[in-house]
Formats: sequence, C-alpha cells, structure tokens
Amino acid sequence: MKIYILSLFCSVFLLQACRKNDILKMKTSQKEKFPYMVTMTAPDEYPVEVHIGVLTDDKKELICGVPKTGVEDGGWQYDGDAGGQGGSTIPSHLDLTYVSYAEKKFWRVDADLPKEKMLQLFREGFMVQGNPDDKGEFPWEESTYDELTIGAAPGGVVVVWLSGNHHKREVCRLQAKETSVNKDEFRPHPQYDETQEQFFNKKYSINISDSTQQKIKEKGIPFGIWDQYREKYKYRFVLRPYDEKDKITGLYRINYNGESEFLMDTQSAETYKQDGIPYDVNFFFTQYNAEIIFNDEEMLRAFDELKKSHPDQPIDVVLIPGFMYNDFKVVAQCKDKKIILEKIKVKRVWGG
Repeated sequence: MKIYILSLFCSVFLLQACRKNDILKMKTSQKEKFPYMVTMTAPDEYPVEVHIGVLTDDKKELICGVPKTGVEDGGWQYDGDAGGQGGSTIPSHLDLTYVSYAEKKFWRVDADLPKEKMLQLFREGFMVQGNPDDKGEFPWEESTYDELTIGAAPGGVVVVWLSGNHHKREVCRLQAKETSVNKDEFRPHPQYDETQEQFFNKKYSINISDSTQQKIKEKGIPFGIWDQYREKYKYRFVLRPYDEKDKITGLYRINYNGESEFLMDTQSAETYKQDGIPYDVNFFFTQYNAEIIFNDEEMLRAFDELKKSHPDQPIDVVLIPGFMYNDFKVVAQCKDKKIILEKIKVKRVWGG
C-alpha cells in the first residue's frame, strides 16, 4: 500500500513538473514573438531604392520582404516609409539588393543577423509615458520596439536598427558588395532604347540635388563618415544655469549614428554613458526647454581631441544658457581642457 501511494505521488509530481515545463516553454516561445514593421532608409543627400530584399528565419524560410516604397532619402537618423512588410519572428538573415543613386551602383548584402541580440533588445525594451491616470499624471510604463529599420550609406555600408516610440538601437553593421542588375529588371516599365549608363545619369540628375552634385564634384562622396558616426565616447550633458537653480529634468536625443532615446529624469540625463555624437537634442529644464542641433564635423573633432589629450576620461558637454534661455554657449570639456562648440544651432526654445 505504501509503495502504491508513493508511486502515485511520484506520478502526480512528474505530471505537475511536465505541465510547468510545458508552460515555461510556451511562455519562452511567446517571448520570442515580437511584432514589427520593416522600413528602409538612407542618409540625407545620398538616396537609395530597394530592388528586391527578404528577411528569413534560421531555417531560411521567408518572414517578409523589404518594402519597395520608392526613393528613400529621409535621413540616416530616421526610419523610412512603411510599406506593409513585417513579421513577429526574429529574423536570422537579410538578403537585399538596392541601388545607390549618388554612386550610380547596385549593391547586395547577403548576411546573417544577430538574432539573439535582437531578441535581447526586444525583451529589454524601454520605458515610455502612458495615458493620463485619474489624477492627470502620465505614469511610466514598459514598452518595446516595433520597427526594424535597414539603412544603406555610400560604400556599401548597411546598418540595421530596432526602433519604436522615441527609442532606436543599432543591431549590427553589415557590408554590401557591388553587384550587377539590368536596369530593365529594376525599372517598373523597361526602356529598351536606354543604356545602363543613361539610366544611372538620368536617375542621378533627378534624385541628387544640385548642391550635393556640386559637393561631390568638389570633394567627392565622404566615404567612411558613417562608420565614424558609430564611434562611441563616454560623455554626458551638464547644465550651468545663470541662477544656479535650474537643472536638466530629461532629454530626447537623436545621434548621428541613427540611435535615439528618451531619458526621463535628471539622474539618467546627467549620467556618463558610451554614446555616439549627438545630432538633435531636446533638453527639458525646470522652467524652459530647448532644442539644439550639433554639427557632426565639429563634434567628432572636439571629442577626438579631448579623447587624445585625456584617454579614458569622460567628457562633459556643458550648456550655458543666456538670459531667458534665448541663446546658449556650449562647451565640450574634459578635465582642464575646454573646446567651445561654435557650430551648434539653437533650433527653438519654449516654456517659461
């Protein structure tokens, strides 16, 4: 009788354990499903257009296509146009062919994606302000990414990001290879009396602005700059108000490397972190707010100089507002070395 009861107890225990294991597997499986849309983007002035592209899983089965939404030139820091392509399975591979109009070339990237890194980023997510509660306050709540953005820059540089609700993180950097595509296979309506060279020249004149054409003629395409944007420095923003009472209460930043984030309090806004150079930053202060645009060449030059003179030391980007915050003096500083940033632009100031 004792043996029978013991056997029955063990059976029940094993059944419960199996059920718990099944539930855990189901929850784990559910956590690997994150819905997202796919977009394509390119640096401002250097447009691209998708020829054909697909995202596949680790079994090389199709998840979705890369949307063909026409010429993409919205800027490296922003997502492209939505084209109804997306999925919920984390992709393991990208095969994409596109045309770069400034270079008059077709490129193809056929490479694996870091699935585990993407899964981790989806799981980590970020905090956003939700809908107002009954007290009129906006509580912070968990959220995660809902777009996978592919960026293509001159030189075959391809970067993949996850983005959503004022947050964007780089997933990986890939290298495309120049490829050959018959322009009549690319064009929606073939023009058989047009040569490949005429096609490229025509698209170049249409899609590349006169100012950019002149810039390319004088200085060439700035190959390598998009990889320089990916360099990260340890720095923070610091406010030096004229009345010593104000402080940074939060900020929304967009970096030249395409990443962005919303920092929701003073502590996170003034904490040193490894980051790319800033492009467009909205600063929220106790009374006023300001949006400042930073110059890429000036920031790279200043940060590299400070890093060279003080290796492994963090950098402060000091904001010194004028009266009523109508203007700012901005200084990059490391220890006793200071560099005035003369090319910043105060885009707007509001509040008060």
